[in-house]
Amino acid sequence: MSSTDLNDSPDGKFTSPQDSPKQISAPFEMDAGKRPSDVKLDTSMVNGKSGSSIDAVVNGNGHHSSTISPEDASNDPMLASALMSPLADPLNVEAMFAPSKGGKPPLQRAPTILQRAHQVGNDWELYKRAGPRFPTSLEQLIMKHHQKHSNSWQLAHDMGAGSGVYATNLARYFRHIHVTDPSESGIATSRKTLSLWNAQNPKKRGRFTFAVGKPEDATDAFAENSVDMAVLIDCAHFTDAEATVRATAQTLSRGGTLAIITHRPVSQVVGNTQVAEAVEKLFDAWGPRPWEVACGTETKSQQQFSLGLDFVPLPEDVFSIEKSRRITINAHGKPREFFHVPGVQEDSDSAPMSPDEMFDMTTSRIGDTEKQVHYGEEDEQGRGWRYEVGWESFRTRIAVMDSPQKIRELEPQLKEIERLIMKTSPNGVAVVIEWAVAVVLATKK
Repeated sequence: MSSTDLNDSPDGKFTSPQDSPKQISAPFEMDAGKRPSDVKLDTSMVNGKSGSSIDAVVNGNGHHSSTISPEDASNDPMLASALMSPLADPLNVEAMFAPSKGGKPPLQRAPTILQRAHQVGNDWELYKRAGPRFPTSLEQLIMKHHQKHSNSWQLAHDMGAGSGVYATNLARYFRHIHVTDPSESGIATSRKTLSLWNAQNPKKRGRFTFAVGKPEDATDAFAENSVDMAVLIDCAHFTDAEATVRATAQTLSRGGTLAIITHRPVSQVVGNTQVAEAVEKLFDAWGPRPWEVACGTETKSQQQFSLGLDFVPLPEDVFSIEKSRRITINAHGKPREFFHVPGVQEDSDSAPMSPDEMFDMTTSRIGDTEKQVHYGEEDEQGRGWRYEVGWESFRTRIAVMDSPQKIRELEPQLKEIERLIMKTSPNGVAVVIEWAVAVVLATKK
């Protein structure tokens, strides 16, 4: 499909995030001393229905923005909980969860992520698969930005792809997706997963190639100025950020996009102070496990993760600072607070450090002229990271990343959450959670 087809479509004249009048100040403001749990919820912003994604423009339909199969839902326990809640957008939900002749809803009969755990190679892949499903708004955010500044849809590079969970999103837009990961097992898994997806989706645009490689070595796989988009999902903190950014920039074509995304490993409850406090106690009792799965145990990766994506440099000699954006979603103007790994020392801490520790300390790389934007659920660009869940979703999250013994140890805290939800929730069965997200969208000069 040519760029003319895109521009001639009904929604072809996209606006990018920087065109929003809300770009300068955070659209979501909290009074001093207030926490997200104190927010009065607008139920129209919970499980909100997003507009058509850019996929609808490229392919002429909006099929994936409104229809979720029971099989897809069962792969994401928290999405399944959201869909079963009374506030969920009706769409196909009634048919999806209608009891079958056997008396059980289809969702309950579908395999779950826990039943499939033996098929996944490691904790990191389980973490990525069972985390929040990336909403349509994120896809729109990235692809609208790319269309405005490049509008070339030939080649994308999915770096640190693991099992290729995001590569299928890229396949909706780009003709060729090159998938790389530092581990051979990750590439073997992604090749198997994406080969199956290719067979099931023959009319999608993208086709895949695979190679073992680190993001820092992006130039090994491509000629200079040949890649339209490079993405790094939930793993930038494991890299040498300076080397990764410069190597990737060398491969990007003029106007090409570097998209980096990361999310906080635990969600937060909003609109219900009692349950929010109980969930905080649960996560405190759980300990460092979710953070260790998210960012490892090495000091450098934990320090970098603690900065959200502020540790990622955008050198002015290779990227257009005017066109690039640093975005946070549901961080309420305090990304450092939301992404900080418990126990990790920051550069602002007063504890004494040796000269070597000070030299190795990870610091913010945000330039004075860079544009920072903050979105919340009430903004189109930030919609979809907030939804309803039942108390069992907290158990599922722990079960995905930890042992049955840990579940038994945390049973008192889980039961307290169940009791409080039944007592304080308007519907008696669910509360609203949201995920904090950081995004960097950088445009090559």
